Amino acid sequence: MTAQVDASVLGRHVGVWLLAGYIALYTTMLLAMRRTGNFDPTEALLVLSILGVGFSLAAWLFTVRVSRLEYVVANPMAELAAVAALLIPASVFITWGLEFLHRYVPSDPEKAVMILAAKLAVFVVFPAIVMRKQFGYSLRQLAPVSLRASPLLATLGMSVLLLAFQAVLGRGLRDIAGAHLPVVALLWGVPLTFIWLILEAGAVEEFFFRVLLQTRLSGVLKSESGAVVLMSLIFGLAHAPGIYLRTGITQEGLQNPSLLMAVGYSIVVTSVAGFFLGVLWARTRNFAVVVIVHAAGDLLPNVLPTLHSLRLLH
Repeated sequence: MTAQVDASVLGRHVGVWLLAGYIALYTTMLLAMRRTGNFDPTEALLVLSILGVGFSLAAWLFTVRVSRLEYVVANPMAELAAVAALLIPASVFITWGLEFLHRYVPSDPEKAVMILAAKLAVFVVFPAIVMRKQFGYSLRQLAPVSLRASPLLATLGMSVLLLAFQAVLGRGLRDIAGAHLPVVALLWGVPLTFIWLILEAGAVEEFFFRVLLQTRLSGVLKSESGAVVLMSLIFGLAHAPGIYLRTGITQEGLQNPSLLMAVGYSIVVTSVAGFFLGVLWARTRNFAVVVIVHAAGDLLPNVLPTLHSLRLLH
């Protein structure tokens, strides 16, 4: 009992120190970007306040009555080393693989389908095979799912909140209205886009970064909060090479950034945007929750681009 209490206290201390370190790094990078690159901090501070703080608090509140699914990590250090090794080809794919597919696959919808297949292979299928072969996990053990009422209500609450956020502050809803799509096209187009995003965004990113990486970080650090912070930072930094070398492909909000700006943006914007999903995973260990919420958050701005890429709109 004493050992459990000591581990809990140590975990809290680790989480506090990692959060303090993250805040210091965030502040340093934002000031450096402001000074050397005339970076307008408005977007970054909005992301921090709304997505980083507000949505993380909402994720905690929505999951108060949710029972966390059992998830046992048998060998945290060895498994974390394996996931860290898998992060190398994943980062290479983000940096160069996407550009290769954009350049050499001639047109959509073939390009869109091949990009989806490549993402699933790099971030889901291959890592799942490695974890099964090396550590004996089944897919159900790696990514537990529950469709009971309490996690579904939490999923619905977070999804509605994200859709409202995108509707008010994003341009996706305005773009959809401006396209003057027939009602019938919206009735099938929006659900189709949502299913596509469940695979391309939700399953891909949540399986690798939350299910594999965050859970193993939590096991090694003995700290859920510390794992959320460190995973978010790693998630952001994994995009830094792509932001620097292939900004047009990664679709980030910079034009021809310097290395400092690319790394800074990956920290002050990209890493912060995933905090609330880390909180959801830490409190539920339910793969369905994070996948569906992730897809809902990306839905409105991606309806028209997805339907165009699949050649379903003219």
